[in-house]
Amino acid sequence: MKTSFALILVFICSLSIHAQIDSQKRFQSDSRKYYVWNKEFEKYELKETEYENSVIDIREIGSKTNGYIAISMVDNGQVRLHHGSITEFTQTSENEGTWLIRSKFMRAKLVYNPKENTITYLYDAENKRYSKLMIFSVVPDALPNASLKTVVKNDD
Repeated sequence: MKTSFALILVFICSLSIHAQIDSQKRFQSDSRKYYVWNKEFEKYELKETEYENSVIDIREIGSKTNGYIAISMVDNGQVRLHHGSITEFTQTSENEGTWLIRSKFMRAKLVYNPKENTITYLYDAENKRYSKLMIFSVVPDALPNASLKTVVKNDD
């Protein structure tokens, strides 16, 4: 009786471990465009095009609305890191996905467009809009079990 109870317990634990699958996507970028909102003209203005390396990690833990995003950028020989927890995921079109990010000090949004191979990162949120954005030209890393379709696939 004890052995059958132990086997059932092990089986239930293995099911719960299998249900909690983490997925991580990594994108590499060698160029990005930096825009700042101009209040006077009511539009985003291109401030700089940077040809430096960036790495964007999207780690989903259990579902697309749980996990974190880390963006590591080389900027004039210094490394900058933007990161936060995923608070929401929406699929804006068949292939395009949007993640809302929040950390202790910031609120941001990340939009992935696989047709153009770009990731748009909007940050420094004010009352109405984000005051800064970066558009990264990206290529996904060859990670096992990661493809472009899994980035924006709906949770089942």
